[in-house]
Amino acid sequence: MKLKHAWIAGLLTLSSAPLVHAAVVATNVAVTPGEASLAEEVTAKATVTAIDVATRKVSLKNAEGETFDLVAGEEVTNLQNIKVGDVVALRYLQLLDLELLKGTAGVRKRLVEVEGSKAAAGDKPGAGAGMQVTIYADVIEVDKATQTIKVKGVDKTLTVKVNDPAQFALIAKGDQIKAVQTTAIGIGIEPEKK
Repeated sequence: MKLKHAWIAGLLTLSSAPLVHAAVVATNVAVTPGEASLAEEVTAKATVTAIDVATRKVSLKNAEGETFDLVAGEEVTNLQNIKVGDVVALRYLQLLDLELLKGTAGVRKRLVEVEGSKAAAGDKPGAGAGMQVTIYADVIEVDKATQTIKVKGVDKTLTVKVNDPAQFALIAKGDQIKAVQTTAIGIGIEPEKK
């Protein structure tokens, strides 16, 4: 299952398509009665082949030998600390945790937490961003014939197909689904090998 976020897509676009093209994707799914967790991690690396500090252009080469250029925006601090041969590493993590809350319908809410960081003065350039969205949605309808449930959140109502018959059997009208979606991205220079 793929989770999609427009803001993460924007950050990945900044990281350039050839970097993401050479990415490694690892997915993990865990299911217990009334709970499910999905995790997806994307990692990619490229080597710095040239730097033009005046134009802030950094040339990179990925594992497949593709070369491409990135222009580091003003928000990228410590650009002068990058050198040819450094390895730029990208790590993107998506998590989705679902929990069935029996008989708790009535208080729907949506909570959003956002965090970000960038390299300290004197360090190699790097940055990270993360967001966690927690949603409590009421189960307002259960359709056994189609094995779907209708859930109502703060501002949307969705019909969701539940493919696991054992999980579907646990869900009833009046329950709530708690969904916690966490995304994080980090990009930086890998430490030198000793």
